[in-house]
Amino acid sequence: MKKVAPEDYAFGIGKVRALERFLLTEEALQHAQDADLSGALQLFAESELYADEFLHVNDSVKLEDLLSQESRQLQDMISRLILDKPLREFLDLTDLGRLQRIAKDYKSQFLVDYLNFVIDMHNIKTFLRLYVIKEPEDRLQTFIRHEGFIPKKYFIHFYAQDIAFFLTRLEYVHAHSKILDYSLFLREGIEKTVKEGQFITLEKQINDFLVKALKPAKYFTFGPEPLLAYYFAKVNEINLIRMIILAKLNNVSGDLVKERLNTVYG
Repeated sequence: MKKVAPEDYAFGIGKVRALERFLLTEEALQHAQDADLSGALQLFAESELYADEFLHVNDSVKLEDLLSQESRQLQDMISRLILDKPLREFLDLTDLGRLQRIAKDYKSQFLVDYLNFVIDMHNIKTFLRLYVIKEPEDRLQTFIRHEGFIPKKYFIHFYAQDIAFFLTRLEYVHAHSKILDYSLFLREGIEKTVKEGQFITLEKQINDFLVKALKPAKYFTFGPEPLLAYYFAKVNEINLIRMIILAKLNNVSGDLVKERLNTVYG
């Protein structure tokens, strides 16, 4: 069987580059948020990537049916375009340990780094959820199963200390030959989580960070990275649409939704 070369992805990259032009911008999502239900549905239906059926959404069941259909079509399309079969497993970020091994075998620094970011963000959230409710340390050791750029031992070390020490550690995360400052992106969210017990700000900041981590894929000429970046970006977009429309269907305050709207890839 012929080995897949990065250049073999030229067709797939051409396709997703064309589709990227239709990703919703932050401005468009803000317009949808500011509009009434009918106006928001009209905006999504006119985006060229969503069906006219959006105009007829009047309950959460219909909305979920349409968004699930969009998700399946997206996954099917990207799965067909990814020529390296093991990389198709990235369409489900469940078994992060296995995905780390696949990324290393493929020798894609972009995918290795992105998975490390995903794992670090997951571990930070897990650390804080248990920290806030004062769960015993052995629970933390159970739930942190994989390591990204932050070794597991640091989460254990700082668990019994004041959160200020943990934040200081997040300023100096070693990523290859560079130092990452996670606290630059997450400090406000972490402080609100600890002081107020709410994860809204942290969830938004984590999503912002992960979307920004995808953007270097825009400059790849060949390889599967742009396809996977588009996939994750589109999943993020679908989640934001779900949030906006569900809030309108349930008369949730627009201000609460604005707090949750994270950045987008477009």
